[in-house]
Amino acid sequence: MANNHFDDQWELLKQVGSTDTEKDEIRKRIRQSLAQAPSKARPFKFLQWKSIVAASLLVVIFGGFLFMLLEKNTRLNSADYFTVDDQSFSWKLEDVTSKKSGKKLELYYKNNPIPFGTVIEVTEAEMNSIIQSKPMFVNKELEHFPNKTNMYIEHVKMQDVVIRYYFFIPLRAEKWLQFTFDYPKLEYANIFKAMSTLELKGKTSYHHNEPLYVTYGYGRMIYPVDLEPVSDTSNNNEVYRWEGASTKAYHQYVDKILQDVSWQKKSEKGLSTTFVSVTFQNEVTITLNGNELTYEYFYPEQDE
Repeated sequence: MANNHFDDQWELLKQVGSTDTEKDEIRKRIRQSLAQAPSKARPFKFLQWKSIVAASLLVVIFGGFLFMLLEKNTRLNSADYFTVDDQSFSWKLEDVTSKKSGKKLELYYKNNPIPFGTVIEVTEAEMNSIIQSKPMFVNKELEHFPNKTNMYIEHVKMQDVVIRYYFFIPLRAEKWLQFTFDYPKLEYANIFKAMSTLELKGKTSYHHNEPLYVTYGYGRMIYPVDLEPVSDTSNNNEVYRWEGASTKAYHQYVDKILQDVSWQKKSEKGLSTTFVSVTFQNEVTITLNGNELTYEYFYPEQDE
């Protein structure tokens, strides 16, 4: 009975079919679908190509932008070096620009249109001639500086220059690099910060592992080389920003001053010490407040 039932169903199913009209309609729809298929695929492919092109353009644009940044950074790094003839040098004194003037390189500070100094390469004969022809009052070799450095100080009778510093650094056989700095166009601290951080390209510099101090040419007081002037240092009150400031550094500094027998400690309170000069009887109080180092000079004869 079950088999007869399925046979009857199969016979009915075979009788179900499409009419000729329905078959024609199906064929028509298939043709339309085939005709429309390419037109629907084209926009998809176009969008794909459009995305690829856009991505490529972004890579080119950002790549060019990155190249410009790297190039700019390279220029900034190379700008840290100054060049005289075939010798390049750098230092940690900021806000300095230069301009070539003949064989000399003129140096400018904080966009001041008047140069504060020059750099030039000289022969040993030229160096000796300069030293002998100028009224030099100081002749000293600076110890523990990055390069072998000879310093001379000329007393200059000019309206805007009181003294002129000459620094000579040997380069090679009978060749020297000459630096000149005019005070007060450039403060003492800035002059010695430049020379104590001088690096000559292609040459190995010496770096002292102890605190480095210098006198400013005249007088016996020593100063740390890593000072930055905060106020006008031409009067009896001098204020500097001390890069290496600390309680330990201050006490090391006081001990170093007292190694010179021409100074005696008069009084001390915290990080403030008063020294008296055995030779000239003048006094100076040196105070550390944070990273500011203050010098207060007292000259009894002037007050009388």
